This record gives sequence, structure tokens and C-alpha cells, in this order.
Amino acid sequence: MKNKFNLHVISDSLYFLKIIWKIHPRRVIFSFVGQIFSYMEWAFFSVVFMKYLFGAAEFGRGFPETAAFIAISMGVIFLTTGFQIWMKERYEPCTDPLLYEKLNEMLFEKATNVDIACYEDAAFYDTYTKAASQAYDRAQSVLKNTSSMIGAFGASVYVVATIFSIHPVAGLFCFLPMIGNFFFSKVINRIEYEKSMEVIPYTRRQNYVNRVLYLSRYAKEIRMTKIKNVLDDTYEEAYGGLLDIIQKYWKRLCILGLLRGVLCFPLVFEGMWLFAAYCAMVTKSILIGDFVVLANAIVSTTWMLTSLTQSIARTYQNGLYARTLREFMNYRAQIPEDWQGIGVPEKVETLELKNVSFRYPGQEKEGKYALSHVNCTFTAGERTALVGHNGSGKSTLVKLLMRLYDPTEGVILLNGVDIREYNLQEYRNLIGTTFQDFVLFSMSVLENVILEKLETEEQRKAAMEALKKSGALEQTEKLEKGADTILTREFDEKGAVLSGGQAQKIAVARSFAKNAPIVLLDEPSSALDVTSQKMVIKMMRELMEKGYIKSMLFITHELPLLYNVTDDIMVMYAGQIVERGSAKEMVFDPVHPYSHGLMGSILVP
Repeated sequence: MKNKFNLHVISDSLYFLKIIWKIHPRRVIFSFVGQIFSYMEWAFFSVVFMKYLFGAAEFGRGFPETAAFIAISMGVIFLTTGFQIWMKERYEPCTDPLLYEKLNEMLFEKATNVDIACYEDAAFYDTYTKAASQAYDRAQSVLKNTSSMIGAFGASVYVVATIFSIHPVAGLFCFLPMIGNFFFSKVINRIEYEKSMEVIPYTRRQNYVNRVLYLSRYAKEIRMTKIKNVLDDTYEEAYGGLLDIIQKYWKRLCILGLLRGVLCFPLVFEGMWLFAAYCAMVTKSILIGDFVVLANAIVSTTWMLTSLTQSIARTYQNGLYARTLREFMNYRAQIPEDWQGIGVPEKVETLELKNVSFRYPGQEKEGKYALSHVNCTFTAGERTALVGHNGSGKSTLVKLLMRLYDPTEGVILLNGVDIREYNLQEYRNLIGTTFQDFVLFSMSVLENVILEKLETEEQRKAAMEALKKSGALEQTEKLEKGADTILTREFDEKGAVLSGGQAQKIAVARSFAKNAPIVLLDEPSSALDVTSQKMVIKMMRELMEKGYIKSMLFITHELPLLYNVTDDIMVMYAGQIVERGSAKEMVFDPVHPYSHGLMGSILVP
């Protein structure tokens, strides 16, 4: 079983090489050529050059012949060294960014195609973090190690064969460092891998604290509260955890490193030199030139074979990391973002939840459901409000409608057809959504509205119209570059920093930019002052009268919105819809059982 696993590790390691070959095959070829040149140059000088130079007198070669050989050797070395320098200073710096970009594109593409549920799974998030943090370095390591392995193997075969040809017993000294180094390296690399895996959760915590302290969105809370003390404790705990891991492994690593350093090199070198001297001076079985070759060759072949075994060991180590990347890349989403399905209908008539229940992944043992047997129908032309306590299931219901999750039980139907049958992107495009926890990107206002690259005049017009509908156009036109102004100052010192209410209007504009038949707004006025709320209400009325908003579902606690904008209200409690009725009777009818609860924001049935 262990050997089978080792073969898998090697296969996983080569997985990186295939990725690099696909990105830039010439980079792979040049890397192999460079490493082969490097090792053959080493073998040439330690064996061929020394044997020719010190054997010149013994074989009767003259000075002109020897000088010509040296000159030709220097010319060849000049060319190979020039190639290696060009690789290091010119070619690799130019191709490294491409490798980095393409590898990250691959990871980003995969990350945007995995299920939303994965981001709420700590195990998956650890896998993604490991894959993202290690991919580029490990891909580089695989390329270097594989090419080094080929170069070292070819050069070592030649040097070892030369040593055996001089004296068979001398050749045996070559394999002692290789065997010892292979054993020690495999053990050390395994321990290093275990150590690095234990380190990741602590580095994640430190990185989180670093990110929080640098991002502007956390700045006010940090300065106005004592939360920094908690962050400091988190950082210190992570630091302590790192120290504990170092304490756990350092003795084993030091002892193994010391044993490898002494047993694999000095003892072998001295043994070989002593044996060669005995053969040249006592038994006279080898020439002085051969003695010089053996003295140099044992050092060269030891380092080359050591490099070979280390490359093999690192390939094993890289394979362990590669397994993480491979697992991530091979993940199959339950809701594939590229799901084709059937085309959506031209006209939306009904959106129905039929006996829908849902529980989040990891809650199977608890038996806890976020939604339980929900039945409701949204009809075209209706404006419905969804209200309820935090944790009542509102956000979960929205996620199911957007098909960010699929129901655990039951079905959601669009015009009587299971939404899982439809093309996923086409279905989502039917719903213009603004989430309460929206984010603004360091892009232009227009790109923040359409949420894609601005390329056509039609996109610009659609975004400007959406800004007008959300009430954000006037404030946008006052910015330095109007709707082309970059939001946030992360990359542009002249970028605009918007207030909460201004930002929310930009977010609401996103729903209108899609020109979708269904608009879904999550607390669309939560960051607005009273005046702005009235403007939102007025704007929504006008949009409904003009037919811009055909069907709408929004989550809110603002009573004016409930009364003036909605056709009816759904009350959620403990994952169920416990009441549905008109705004007039449910909010302002003093005898209605939910009237007092809604007005006081206390939704207890």
C-alpha cells in the first residue's frame, strides 16, 4: 500500500509539470537544457578536463595540443555559461510572471466555480488556502527538480562509469552518499511536510489579523472599540502555536541533518581519497592522472548523486503538496457554474417553493434545518416583502431562490419547471439582486454597477440609467471623473470613498442594470437616512408605475416601505412562513395578530 501511495505522489508531482507545459512548453524545454548544460559542465571539468590535462605528459601530448584543448573547452563553457546567465537574468524573469498569472487564473477560475457551501467549510477553505499559497512555488520547484533530476542522472552515469573504468572498487564509494542521502532526505522531507501542514492554520490567523488591520472597512471599529486587544490575542495565540510547532520538530530535524551531513559527505570523501592514494602510491595499480581524476570525480559524483536523490526526495515532497492542489482542481461542484440546462422562458409567470426544506452542510448530525417545509408562490407583477427575526431563514430563502444552494428537500419551480433544469447563468440573470452585505470593488462606478468589463456604449447607457433609477446619478456626476471615477483609494489616490448611503445606492443600481424581470433587494434602505429613504420609496413607486419593476421581493424592516411599496408581506419565523397578507392589514390593522410585532420589529407568532 505504501509503494502504491508513493507512485501516486510521483504522479501528483508530475501533475505540476503538465500544467507548466500547457502554459509555456518552451520554458520547460529551456529549463531542461539549462540544467543538462550545468551538470555536463561539472562532469566535463571534474573528469574529462582533469584526465586530459594531467595525462598530457603520460601520453606524450605537446603544449600546443594541450593549449588548444583548453581554449576550446573555455569556448564551450563560455557558450553554456552565457545561456545559463541569459536564462536566469532575462528569460526566467520574463516568463515567471506569465506562469504566476496563468496558475492563479486557473485557481481563480476553479474558486469561482465551486459551491458557495465550500466557503463555509473550514476543511475546504484550508485546502483552497494550501493550494493557492503553494501552487506557484511548488510548480517552480517541480520544474527545477525534474530538469535537475534528468541532468544529474545523465552526468552521474558518465562520471560513475569513468570511476568504475579506473577501478571497480572505487565506484562503490559513489553510491554510499546516494543511499544515505536518499534515506535521510525522505525522512526529513516527510517531517518538513507534516510541520508545514500544522503551520497553515496559525499562519491563516496571522494573515487574517494583518488583513483586518490594513483594510479601511475595519478601521472605525478598531479605533472606536477595544477589538484590537482581541486581534492582538489572536495574533499572539497564532505566534505561540508556531513556536510550539517549531519546538515539536526542531530536535529531530537537527539530529537528522547532522547525521546526513557527516555520514554522507566527509567520511565518504576521505575514504575515497585514502583508497585512491593507496592504489597510486602503494599498489601502483592506477596512474597519478587517474588518482587526480578519482579525487575530483568522487566530489563531483557525490554532489551530483546527492542532488539527484534530493531532487527525487523533493519530487516526493512536492507530490504531497500537489495532491492538495489536485484535490482542489478535481472538486466537482454540486451546482456547476457552467451548467447548461434548458433555456429560460421569455416570460416569467410564477416562481414557486414547494415543500422546501434546507439544512447547511455539516448540520446533518444535528438535524437542524434552516428552512422547514416552506410553501409559497411569487406571481409576476407582485411586490412582496420578506420580514422576520435574524436567523428566521430570510437569507437562506434568498440563497435558494438565487440557486446558490439547492434545497435539501422539496423543489423550486419557475413556470412549473424545476429551476435545476434551467441554464444556471440564464436563470440567475432573471433576478437582479442587491445583497445587504454588498461590497464595492476598486473599479469605476460604472463597472461597479454592471459588474463586468465596460466595453460598449450600450453598457455605459445601461449603467447610467441604473444609477438614475437608484437615485445615485446626481451624486455620481459630482465626482471628479463622474461615473468613470474609481471607487476606494486602494489603487488610486484620487479614488472616491462613498458614505454608506451612497454606496448602497450604487449597490441597488446593480439590480436595475440587469433589467431583470425579478428584482430582489436585501434591506435596500438600511444605510439611508430618512430623507434618502423617502427618495427610495418615491423612486420605487415611479419605477413600478413605469413598469421597470415588474416583480419584486425585498427584505426590510422599514415600515414605510412595507406600506407604500409592497402588495403583500411574508413573515418568517424559525425557518417557516408563518403568515402572509397585505401591508395594510398586517402593519396597520390594530387587531391583526402580527401588527404589533411588525411595528415593534418583534416577530413572535
